[in-house]
Amino acid sequence: MIIGNRVQLIALNEECLSLTLNWINDPDIRIFTGARFPVSIYEHEHWFKAKATDKYNKTYAIQMINSKKIIGLVGNTEYDPINKTTYPFIYIGEKENQGKGIGQEAFSLFLDFCFNTLNVRRVYGYLFEYNAASRNMLEKCGYTLEGVLNEHWYKDGKYHNVLLMGRVINK
Repeated sequence: MIIGNRVQLIALNEECLSLTLNWINDPDIRIFTGARFPVSIYEHEHWFKAKATDKYNKTYAIQMINSKKIIGLVGNTEYDPINKTTYPFIYIGEKENQGKGIGQEAFSLFLDFCFNTLNVRRVYGYLFEYNAASRNMLEKCGYTLEGVLNEHWYKDGKYHNVLLMGRVINK
Protein backbone atom coordinates (compact mmCIF):
# COMPACT_ATOMS: atom_id res chain seq x y z
CA MET A 1 0.00 0.00 0.00
CA ILE A 2 1.25 3.48 -0.91
CA ILE A 3 -0.34 6.15 1.27
CA GLY A 4 -0.90 9.82 0.47
CA ASN A 5 -2.99 12.56 2.06
CA ARG A 6 -6.36 11.77 0.48
CA VAL A 7 -5.69 8.57 -1.45
CA GLN A 8 -3.84 5.33 -1.13
CA LEU A 9 -2.72 2.99 -3.87
CA ILE A 10 -3.77 -0.59 -3.17
CA ALA A 11 -3.32 -3.93 -4.90
CA LEU A 12 -6.00 -4.87 -7.39
CA ASN A 13 -8.80 -6.96 -5.92
CA GLU A 14 -12.10 -8.52 -7.01
CA GLU A 15 -14.02 -5.25 -6.51
CA CYS A 16 -11.70 -3.58 -9.02
CA LEU A 17 -12.57 -6.11 -11.73
CA SER A 18 -16.18 -4.98 -12.16
CA LEU A 19 -15.42 -1.30 -11.51
CA THR A 20 -12.73 -1.14 -14.18
CA LEU A 21 -14.92 -2.97 -16.69
CA ASN A 22 -17.67 -0.39 -16.13
CA TRP A 23 -15.21 2.49 -16.44
CA ILE A 24 -13.59 1.32 -19.68
CA ASN A 25 -17.02 0.78 -21.23
CA ASP A 26 -18.15 4.29 -20.30
CA PRO A 27 -17.76 6.39 -23.49
CA ASP A 28 -16.90 9.48 -21.40
CA ILE A 29 -13.91 7.63 -19.91
CA ARG A 30 -12.92 5.56 -22.96
CA ILE A 31 -12.48 8.67 -25.12
CA PHE A 32 -9.32 9.48 -23.16
CA THR A 33 -7.86 5.96 -23.25
CA GLY A 34 -6.38 3.83 -26.00
CA ALA A 35 -9.44 1.57 -25.99
CA ARG A 36 -11.27 1.98 -29.28
CA PHE A 37 -14.19 -0.37 -28.69
CA PRO A 38 -16.36 -1.58 -25.82
CA VAL A 39 -14.59 -4.34 -23.90
CA SER A 40 -16.09 -7.77 -23.22
CA ILE A 41 -15.89 -9.42 -19.81
CA TYR A 42 -13.59 -12.09 -21.30
CA GLU A 43 -11.16 -9.56 -22.75
CA HIS A 44 -11.27 -7.55 -19.55
CA GLU A 45 -10.61 -10.55 -17.29
CA HIS A 46 -7.54 -11.41 -19.38
CA TRP A 47 -6.25 -7.81 -19.17
CA PHE A 48 -7.03 -7.61 -15.45
CA LYS A 49 -5.21 -10.85 -14.56
CA ALA A 50 -2.17 -9.76 -16.56
CA LYS A 51 -2.09 -6.38 -14.77
CA ALA A 52 -2.60 -7.95 -11.34
CA THR A 53 0.29 -10.40 -11.76
CA ASP A 54 2.93 -8.49 -13.75
CA LYS A 55 6.26 -8.32 -11.92
CA TYR A 56 7.41 -4.85 -13.07
CA ASN A 57 4.46 -3.26 -14.84
CA LYS A 58 2.38 -2.58 -11.75
CA THR A 59 -1.24 -1.43 -11.60
CA TYR A 60 -2.88 -0.20 -8.43
CA ALA A 61 -6.38 0.84 -7.50
CA ILE A 62 -6.75 4.40 -6.25
CA GLN A 63 -8.71 4.31 -3.01
CA MET A 64 -9.99 7.29 -1.04
CA ILE A 65 -8.55 7.06 2.46
CA ASN A 66 -11.62 8.36 4.30
CA SER A 67 -14.39 6.47 2.48
CA LYS A 68 -12.36 3.44 1.24
CA LYS A 69 -14.07 3.95 -2.14
CA ILE A 70 -12.06 2.86 -5.19
CA ILE A 71 -12.13 5.68 -7.73
CA GLY A 72 -9.57 4.85 -10.40
CA LEU A 73 -6.39 3.13 -11.53
CA VAL A 74 -2.74 4.11 -11.75
CA GLY A 75 0.06 1.99 -13.11
CA ASN A 76 2.84 1.61 -15.60
CA THR A 77 3.58 -0.23 -18.79
CA GLU A 78 6.61 -0.69 -21.04
CA TYR A 79 9.01 -0.99 -18.10
CA ASP A 80 12.57 -1.10 -19.46
CA PRO A 81 15.22 -1.99 -16.84
CA ILE A 82 18.14 -1.37 -19.21
CA ASN A 83 17.17 2.18 -20.18
CA LYS A 84 15.44 2.70 -16.82
CA THR A 85 12.24 4.02 -18.39
CA THR A 86 8.55 3.35 -18.04
CA TYR A 87 5.19 4.72 -19.17
CA PRO A 88 2.94 5.54 -16.18
CA PHE A 89 -0.81 5.89 -16.74
CA ILE A 90 -3.79 6.96 -14.69
CA TYR A 91 -7.49 7.39 -14.92
CA ILE A 92 -10.14 8.40 -12.49
CA GLY A 93 -13.20 6.31 -13.29
CA GLU A 94 -15.54 7.87 -10.75
CA LYS A 95 -16.54 11.14 -12.42
CA GLU A 96 -17.39 12.98 -9.20
CA ASN A 97 -13.69 12.71 -8.26
CA GLN A 98 -12.35 14.16 -11.50
CA GLY A 99 -10.92 17.68 -11.60
CA LYS A 100 -10.23 17.87 -7.86
CA GLY A 101 -6.49 17.19 -7.80
CA ILE A 102 -7.02 13.64 -6.59
CA GLY A 103 -5.57 12.17 -9.77
CA GLN A 104 -2.51 14.41 -9.47
CA GLU A 105 -1.93 13.21 -5.90
CA ALA A 106 -2.25 9.55 -6.94
CA PHE A 107 -0.02 10.05 -9.98
CA SER A 108 2.64 11.82 -7.91
CA LEU A 109 2.63 8.92 -5.43
CA PHE A 110 3.04 6.50 -8.29
CA LEU A 111 5.87 8.53 -9.85
CA ASP A 112 7.73 8.37 -6.54
CA PHE A 113 7.23 4.59 -6.63
CA CYS A 114 8.63 4.47 -10.18
CA PHE A 115 11.70 6.53 -9.33
CA ASN A 116 12.45 5.08 -5.89
CA THR A 117 11.26 1.46 -6.10
CA LEU A 118 11.40 0.51 -9.78
CA ASN A 119 14.58 2.60 -10.13
CA VAL A 120 13.54 4.32 -13.36
CA ARG A 121 15.18 7.59 -14.39
CA ARG A 122 12.73 8.63 -17.10
CA VAL A 123 8.97 8.47 -17.42
CA TYR A 124 6.97 9.31 -20.51
CA GLY A 125 3.49 9.17 -21.87
CA TYR A 126 1.32 9.72 -24.89
CA LEU A 127 -1.94 11.62 -24.71
CA PHE A 128 -4.48 12.96 -27.12
CA GLU A 129 -4.03 16.64 -27.81
CA TYR A 130 -7.69 17.24 -26.94
CA ASN A 131 -7.10 15.92 -23.39
CA ALA A 132 -6.23 19.27 -21.78
CA ALA A 133 -6.89 18.05 -18.23
CA SER A 134 -4.31 15.26 -18.51
CA ARG A 135 -1.76 17.57 -20.07
CA ASN A 136 -2.23 20.03 -17.22
CA MET A 137 -1.81 17.26 -14.63
CA LEU A 138 1.33 15.92 -16.31
CA GLU A 139 2.86 19.40 -16.42
CA LYS A 140 2.12 19.84 -12.70
CA CYS A 141 3.97 16.54 -12.16
CA GLY A 142 7.07 17.84 -13.96
CA TYR A 143 6.47 16.49 -17.47
CA THR A 144 7.36 18.60 -20.51
CA LEU A 145 6.19 18.37 -24.10
CA GLU A 146 8.75 16.41 -26.13
CA GLY A 147 6.96 16.05 -29.44
CA VAL A 148 3.76 15.89 -31.43
CA LEU A 149 2.65 12.99 -33.59
CA ASN A 150 0.47 14.78 -36.12
CA GLU A 151 -2.84 13.12 -37.03
CA HIS A 152 -1.57 9.92 -35.44
CA TRP A 153 -4.71 8.45 -33.84
CA TYR A 154 -7.94 7.70 -35.69
CA LYS A 155 -10.93 7.80 -33.40
CA ASP A 156 -14.57 8.74 -33.85
CA GLY A 157 -14.27 9.50 -37.53
CA LYS A 158 -11.20 11.74 -37.53
CA TYR A 159 -7.47 11.83 -36.95
CA HIS A 160 -6.09 13.37 -33.76
CA ASN A 161 -2.67 14.65 -32.79
CA VAL A 162 -0.92 12.71 -30.05
CA LEU A 163 1.45 14.47 -27.66
CA LEU A 164 4.59 12.85 -26.31
CA MET A 165 5.45 14.13 -22.85
CA GLY A 166 8.19 13.07 -20.47
CA ARG A 167 10.18 13.71 -17.34
CA VAL A 168 13.75 12.77 -16.47
CA ILE A 169 15.03 12.46 -12.93
CA ASN A 170 18.77 12.63 -12.43
CA LYS A 171 19.92 10.19 -9.77
